[in-house]
Amino acid sequence: MLSHRTTARGVLLLLFIGVFTGTANAGVPRVTAFPVVGNVKYTDDWHDPRPGGWHEGNDIMSVRHQPAVAFEAGWVEKWSHPKGAVPSCMLVLHGKSGVVYWYIHLNNDRGPHNDNDAGCSKAYAPGLGYHDHVSRGQLVGFVGDSGDANGIQPHLHFEVHKPSGTPINPFEHLNDAKHLLFPRLRPDLGDVTLTLKGAKVLSKTSSSITVRTRRVVVAPLGLSFVNRRKVTFAVPVDANVERKGASGYSTTDVSSAQVGERTRVTTDTFAPTWSQQRALAESLTAAKILLFGS
Repeated sequence: MLSHRTTARGVLLLLFIGVFTGTANAGVPRVTAFPVVGNVKYTDDWHDPRPGGWHEGNDIMSVRHQPAVAFEAGWVEKWSHPKGAVPSCMLVLHGKSGVVYWYIHLNNDRGPHNDNDAGCSKAYAPGLGYHDHVSRGQLVGFVGDSGDANGIQPHLHFEVHKPSGTPINPFEHLNDAKHLLFPRLRPDLGDVTLTLKGAKVLSKTSSSITVRTRRVVVAPLGLSFVNRRKVTFAVPVDANVERKGASGYSTTDVSSAQVGERTRVTTDTFAPTWSQQRALAESLTAAKILLFGS
């Protein structure tokens, strides 16, 4: 994977290029993907005072290694900004609309803690190349604390720039963006399978189950991350439903699920759609359900 390093001059050149690659009347699209998958906190901290000047983005507080995804379709550039003792791993998304988005403080840690041992090799989606085209909601990187965020709460510093290079407040666009259950992977990886671990049953019918998720695992990449939200799965008659009890495993059906009990749900293998990424009710189909009640 290529490593790219830029300076303030390089970033300005990047935006200068964006002036001519964007459309004259570009605007942020109406339907976008929230740039971090999982549970986050953010406020309108646009233009808050900072040691280096005005804050020209919004900080999306998250946890280390959470997936960062493309706000809209476009093409990407990967940069390592050398400012300070710990370089800042950042990505610039040139949106199809002509709007440009900055993803700053991406992950530089090899393990689960702040070790600063990975450089920017763990900052980006595996296999993501310089100038690659990405779709809306596609995995582009991972949240971290690189650069001058080193040692503080991992977060994504997210900026939105007009094609002219002028930054604008991202806050209203973040509020309008759609939160995803999982990121889309590179097209060459093929179809995906989701496994929801540590989920809790909220309700059920004879053909569906609603759970509160905890951790989502995406195959074939083996991507694992925290995402707590309500999801309703369609459950076909041929779904494999089992209960794990003191005497082992037994076959059952979804109607036997008990509200409040733990469960693990694995989907069928599918080519992700926008509705499925948003986890609209019964857009995802459960192939296997494991119940952990008595």
